[in-house]
Amino acid sequence: MATKRAKKTDVVSPSSAELRKAVEAIAIQPKSGKITLLTRKLFNVLLAVAQQADESGDTYRALLSDIVANSAFDSNDTALVKEHLRRMVSVQVEWSTGTSSQKPGRKWGISTLIADAEILEDPATRRVWVEFSFAPKIKKKLLDPVQYARLSLQFQSQLRSSAGLALYEICVRYLTNPSHLTMREAWEWWRPILSGTPDTEAGDEAKREYKYFKRDYLRPAIAEVNAVTNIFVELIEHREGRRVAEIQFRVTERKQPMLALDEHPNVFDSTLVDRMVKIGIPLKEAQTLYADSEENRIRAALQMTEQRMRSTTLPPVRSAPALFKDALKKGYAPPVEALPLADGVKGIAAAVPADDLKARLLGEYSAYRRKEARALYDEQGESERDLARQSFEEDELPSLGAHMRDDWRRRGLDSKLAETAFFDWLARKTWGDPTDGDLLAFTLSQSRAA
Repeated sequence: MATKRAKKTDVVSPSSAELRKAVEAIAIQPKSGKITLLTRKLFNVLLAVAQQADESGDTYRALLSDIVANSAFDSNDTALVKEHLRRMVSVQVEWSTGTSSQKPGRKWGISTLIADAEILEDPATRRVWVEFSFAPKIKKKLLDPVQYARLSLQFQSQLRSSAGLALYEICVRYLTNPSHLTMREAWEWWRPILSGTPDTEAGDEAKREYKYFKRDYLRPAIAEVNAVTNIFVELIEHREGRRVAEIQFRVTERKQPMLALDEHPNVFDSTLVDRMVKIGIPLKEAQTLYADSEENRIRAALQMTEQRMRSTTLPPVRSAPALFKDALKKGYAPPVEALPLADGVKGIAAAVPADDLKARLLGEYSAYRRKEARALYDEQGESERDLARQSFEEDELPSLGAHMRDDWRRRGLDSKLAETAFFDWLARKTWGDPTDGDLLAFTLSQSRAA
């Protein structure tokens, strides 16, 4: 079988690559198994690898380190990648031209996301490669699409929910449409596409009511897309009497996202895995939970569990792992909130729910301060840098999880996970914790630049 290699350097950078995603592959409905955020992200990265390849062939390959570029995972820690490659081979999805309407000439099909995958280590160079292929029936549509949406893998990397990424992909397709309106469909049609969960696995019937779908998926997804991408999305509800029967979206473009993008976007946020390990969940199980769940729900369940463990007024937690997993499964942990914001900050982005904006704003401000701390560190002499690393090891590293400590000792600042922790610490040590004034000034600067 011929192998199709990536271009010259064998590098596909999520921060700069653009993907031409066929319209048939955008509004895909899972029929067996769940499409998670990481499944969507990795599928898009694999498509970008294949589309940038030089020679003809049936199989494509890229370095594992490029596929998970800017994540904290190295070639010896591939559990999450393997799990999602398994999913892409096994999850069945329906694809079409993006509407439920059965009009003349339309096509429908069902397939898995990829046909097969293999992880190989070159014995000479010790470099680890991922080889994969697509089902022959859909390969041409995916790699040489006639109708497609241009997706930024940088914006993809910033999105932290499967619903947000799915909504972004759909809406980008309609950005150049004269009406700027997406298709109009029954809200029940949108639910499995945005949630990534088949209707047969939706669970509690009450959660399939529109008001819950809007609360759990629509509002957070719209807020996220509007916060970090170059498009602005508005929900349009079409009613039959008092009941919302159909929905669609209006899409407009803006020059740049409301919040600054981290120039080192992550495919994986492996700090969440480390936090799960820290509360007592075995590493392998933590990786599986991360692979199976939405990042936002993991953050919420972790925050609730960690706060409960620190409480001095409530009885001791009998089992932190059990509490976390129950909150994650049932979804009763409140959304993650950051510091309270001044009224001016809330007024700048009134269209974004306050809880969502608070968490994202602090995250974007932290990314900005890490960049500033890195610049400060690079300007210092070697002795000053040695002292900073030593202080980090003495003051901060002991309180971090075993996975983080091992990563630091093994790879130092070459590890994205350890690098993030180090420059977060250096920023706090240099400038202290951010104040409301700091956050307000940062938000105003981003608003002026938009």
